[in-house]
Amino acid sequence: MSKGSSFDSLPWRTLTLCLFCLFAVVPAKAQTPDTQQQVGWVSDVLGMRHFNGLRCPDMVGSLFRTKVLAADADRMAGCVYSGRDGFRAILRQHLSGTGASSAADFLKAYKASGFTQVSLSGVAAGGISFKTRDWTPTTLCETLWRFSGRNADFTLWMAYALPTQEGDVGPAIDAFTEILNRQN
Repeated sequence: MSKGSSFDSLPWRTLTLCLFCLFAVVPAKAQTPDTQQQVGWVSDVLGMRHFNGLRCPDMVGSLFRTKVLAADADRMAGCVYSGRDGFRAILRQHLSGTGASSAADFLKAYKASGFTQVSLSGVAAGGISFKTRDWTPTTLCETLWRFSGRNADFTLWMAYALPTQEGDVGPAIDAFTEILNRQN
């Protein structure tokens, strides 16, 4: 064996030391908090719970939770839910007493965007509704409802196609109302 190929040579020692250091770091990295705790939620029975207390089940009625939303400047955490054929809902928790201003901001922003405000019947009549797409066979409607609780306010935004998903709105509102009643 030549002098330069010995395992005791400096290049092999350096390589071995580098590999040792590399693998020594891996367990320390694995001990860092997991992603869900970094964004403010923990697993809960049948769903998850935000650190602010909002519980978001995996399923609400026929809708599945598809995304967790972090808090921002004017809203506390929330969750996005999706259903068949593009039916979507977003549940948000707000500081107590701020739900009305969030609904007013929604109304102002949608009007400023040029969407047509519509009056609907049934459960949708209790929300603020806009027609946001009418150039396809179905009309996309977006509605925001505001709820007040003992310790927080909530908004529920839904996007659904009319007339095909009109029958899904009522059961979805009932399901979200039920989970909100259990929040407080």
